Amino acid sequence: MRKIIDIKHHFDDYECMWNGIEDIYVNKTGECLPNNFFFLLSGFGSFCYLKTQKAELKRMVALGDGRTKKMYEFLAPIVGFEYKHHEYRSFEKALIKAKSEIDSGYPVVLGAIDMFYLPYFEKLYHKEHIPFHYILMVGYDDEKQSIYLYDCGRLELLSLSYIQLRNAMNCNYPGLSKENTICTIRMIEERDKIQIAKDALARKKDSFLNPTTGFLGYKGFEKFISELPRWKDEISKEEYDKILTNMVEFFGTVPTIPNAIKGIDEPDFVEFKGGFDKMSRMLRYLGDETKNDYWTKSAVYFDEGAAVIKRVSDVIIEYLSDKEDNTDLLPKLFAEVLEKMIDGYHALDF
Repeated sequence: MRKIIDIKHHFDDYECMWNGIEDIYVNKTGECLPNNFFFLLSGFGSFCYLKTQKAELKRMVALGDGRTKKMYEFLAPIVGFEYKHHEYRSFEKALIKAKSEIDSGYPVVLGAIDMFYLPYFEKLYHKEHIPFHYILMVGYDDEKQSIYLYDCGRLELLSLSYIQLRNAMNCNYPGLSKENTICTIRMIEERDKIQIAKDALARKKDSFLNPTTGFLGYKGFEKFISELPRWKDEISKEEYDKILTNMVEFFGTVPTIPNAIKGIDEPDFVEFKGGFDKMSRMLRYLGDETKNDYWTKSAVYFDEGAAVIKRVSDVIIEYLSDKEDNTDLLPKLFAEVLEKMIDGYHALDF
């Protein structure tokens, strides 16, 4: 049996868990979205600082929440879609469910999957395991033993053999996704993108400026900045280095360790600006479309924040690659980041 759902696809790299859902939204509403729209509205700006002696990371610092299920939980009611994750013990059962969705006319999100097994990513195929990727399955062909899909990093309709898909879905990303996971989507309402942005950012602004606990929002950020100078005395160098590595890894456009830290003398294919640059571009887009100055004013602050995060990343990379230790500058730099975030949110005067 063979079936392909005809759906328009838009290229928007590095937002894989949202690209397919945005495709479904765009085809339902006819809207045109700025880059990383759902990704930024759901994940950016949810600062969290946790410390524990029991976890592998003794200190955890997050500028945003990149956990797929938490992102969906936050944005689904604002956008107007319903979703359900299905986890299967076998690939065969996951494929049966995915094919049944296609037969009913619904594209389905597959993932997390490992990019190591995706042949259309030549630089990663059979070279690097990145078990944190999502695709939108839009069809299948039993005779060819293949599925048809759209990927955020490619414009064209792609195919993947059942064997390749089996290998790609056989990955477990702790806290995010288990093996053979698919997500079914139902777009139940048609909501305007500007109102979606206002509603989502109003909630983000409130949670950051009025946090419910001391380890979240601006309070958590202040706590982190005040304690950062003591880290070297409180934990071992190995633990300290591991925390900084994790931090800069998630400052990247996609989570990846900078080449310099890995000892690779090649430019990185991602930037390490904590998403502030993307946030600024999205806000400028909304400002240009609506002609409302508060979007543009906020964009300026987040753009300035991107420059500071880049300096933070450079300091960490130089330290971890044994070039120069300027980590004593980090508290001051992070204080500048916090200031930019507060100003950026205050500028969003809806």
